[in-house]
Amino acid sequence: MLGLHDLPDSVRRNLARELMYSVSAGLLWGLALLSQVVVVRSLGGQAVHVTVIVAAMPACSIFQPLWAAWARYIRLQHMALISGTSRTLPFLLLGWAQDAWTFTALVLAYYLLAGPITLAVPALYKYTYPDTHRGRIVGLLRLVQNSVTVPAMLLAAWLMDRDADLYRVIYPISGVLGLVGLYFYQRLEIPGDRPQDRARYSELPTPRNIWEVLRRDELFRMFQATIFLTGAGFLMSRPIWIYMLDHVFSLSQLHMTLLVQVLPVLLGAVTAPWWGTLIDRTSPVAGRVVFAWMGIFAYLALFLSFWQKWLILAWTGAILRGMVLGASEVAQTTGNLYFALRRERAALYESISSVFQGTRGLLMPLIGLVIFHWTGVYIFLVPTILNLWSLYLAWRLWQLEEPLRNQLKSNLTPCPGPDLRYSSFPGTGASQSTQDQGL
Repeated sequence: MLGLHDLPDSVRRNLARELMYSVSAGLLWGLALLSQVVVVRSLGGQAVHVTVIVAAMPACSIFQPLWAAWARYIRLQHMALISGTSRTLPFLLLGWAQDAWTFTALVLAYYLLAGPITLAVPALYKYTYPDTHRGRIVGLLRLVQNSVTVPAMLLAAWLMDRDADLYRVIYPISGVLGLVGLYFYQRLEIPGDRPQDRARYSELPTPRNIWEVLRRDELFRMFQATIFLTGAGFLMSRPIWIYMLDHVFSLSQLHMTLLVQVLPVLLGAVTAPWWGTLIDRTSPVAGRVVFAWMGIFAYLALFLSFWQKWLILAWTGAILRGMVLGASEVAQTTGNLYFALRRERAALYESISSVFQGTRGLLMPLIGLVIFHWTGVYIFLVPTILNLWSLYLAWRLWQLEEPLRNQLKSNLTPCPGPDLRYSSFPGTGASQSTQDQGL
């Protein structure tokens, strides 16, 4: 169905091994998300503990340029294995956590230690999988990972509802299973993963150089702007969405979990391979166009659901959000690699995207809370407007990147080939020789 049969045997072997790794990654991710509930229900935590855990992931994303700098001295696969092993240690130690602050500190350590692997794994997609199939492959990996994340959360929550102390068993076991997943990841055959090439062809990710990349590369800058706008709207409204579901409709905790967490994630997982196919046939920008367009209707549905007190519209908004969640995830991952052009610059571009992700993750929930106190339910019109703005930028970007899109499509082959060493694409900021891009 996804047309993966024409891939070389080495690529298909890598995909099979990375799918096995994605199972363990989905398990760890699900339990990391569940920690926001566990710290309250099992350890008597307060709002401050939940706030620290929620802020931990975006806060740690800001450190991604440090890991991109590290990638100039170490193979990305080795970085992933070191980080992947390290991040399981806090889960193993959670079995001995007896108070909320110890639990919170260990979860914070998990996110910090997981930083390098969250950079290395997507950056290596540029090395491992061909441009012709990368969208579908990333979509398939997201399908497997998210399909494990949700059941893991629900099963663990169900078990801990029956015995609150079971977190002392569940988290250490998941840490061990995370190590099993790394066995498959270390068996990946990754060509060209040479740190000296990244040091030669990619800038050191200092604040000044990051600014220069954004200044020169107009297409990548616009792409990040489309992501920032829709992401800001989501983060501003998400806490309010949860509050309003309880305040307006008095939903049970299970009903709210299905509506806010389970349904969007599952729909995003199921549709991710389809969005990946669309992106392979067009470009990652197409995913951004569709995401922003459908996001407008999703937030309008949420606004009307609370304004008119129609629960069916809350479900409509959640379904629309879930359907385009796969487009967002696949488009962002493949888009960073797409605009990087060279695989040696993939880690740099991933780190820049993560800085924006971390910044909005820290600031936007607070801004949304302030706006909600001023406007009430009308806050849902803010992400509607931001998605409309993002749609305009994405459509403009679709037109501007046409020369790049056509040139890359004409050079595509079904297996990873040599990198582009010369480029004249308007707006990419690439010099005539990529040797000039090294510092």
